[in-house]
Amino acid sequence: MSTATVVGSGPNGLAAAITLARAGVDVTVLEAAATVGGGTRSYEGIAPGLIHDHCAAIHPMAVGSPFLNSLDLARHGLHWLDTEIDCVQPLDDGTGGVLRRSVAETAAGLGADGALWRGLFAGTVENIDKVGPAILSPLLRVPRHPIHLARFGAPAPLPASALARAFRTPQGRALWGGIAAHTFRPLHQPMTSAIGLGLLSAGHAFGWKVAAGGSGAIAAALAAELTELGGRIETGARVTSRNDLPPSDLTLFDLDPAQVARILDDALPPRIHRAFTRFRRGPGAFKVDFAVH
Repeated sequence: MSTATVVGSGPNGLAAAITLARAGVDVTVLEAAATVGGGTRSYEGIAPGLIHDHCAAIHPMAVGSPFLNSLDLARHGLHWLDTEIDCVQPLDDGTGGVLRRSVAETAAGLGADGALWRGLFAGTVENIDKVGPAILSPLLRVPRHPIHLARFGAPAPLPASALARAFRTPQGRALWGGIAAHTFRPLHQPMTSAIGLGLLSAGHAFGWKVAAGGSGAIAAALAAELTELGGRIETGARVTSRNDLPPSDLTLFDLDPAQVARILDDALPPRIHRAFTRFRRGPGAFKVDFAVH
């Protein structure tokens, strides 16, 4: 394999392109928009100089990512910023569940739920160097530290709603439930605790980082890394059918299944085409950015 085309320049598409380019593959990324990044883009919104992110502004998993840690993206201007408080889930009475970097400080703020919080996260955070790579990488082989991973994963199969019932305070339930909701699935379903456990463990271990200059700085740094490796990026290159794809040995799509089905059409096996066209997106998220003067 000597050539590859990646359709879509979101962070996953750029990561795939960089991985291929590092292996010596001639890579071209096609992006329909005028700028790279997909949801990892930033823009000036309601006030001059005030940067907004199209999608996520906070990246709990970024600093612990084995892939990002294999790159020196600071050379391309990516710098991470910390906040004193990572997250607050507010309640109507003016209180809220507060996530701090320290497990102990977070637990202290949760009153009667402090012991439960320490039990869920203290061990994982203390052993994050052993557990983190396994959590953030595909499980393609037997984990190097199976006991530590098993301790982290023991509550992961539970529905998030079941684990929520273990909390006794409104603040504890709010903090757990708000972050577990990032699974974008009904919280009574199995395995919905896994995302909450991962995001909260990352918050305590690494902090919920913000990219200086907005999330677009992440995409810009990845694009610069790819270009430095010899990869090419074509913006304004919308792909709507197979005819828009250049000849290459490999084509990867950083798109959703329905988009891929429309592009490849009958080139897909019928069973896969049916599955892709039946794909349904999960619930949406509504984000409000406040300009504080």
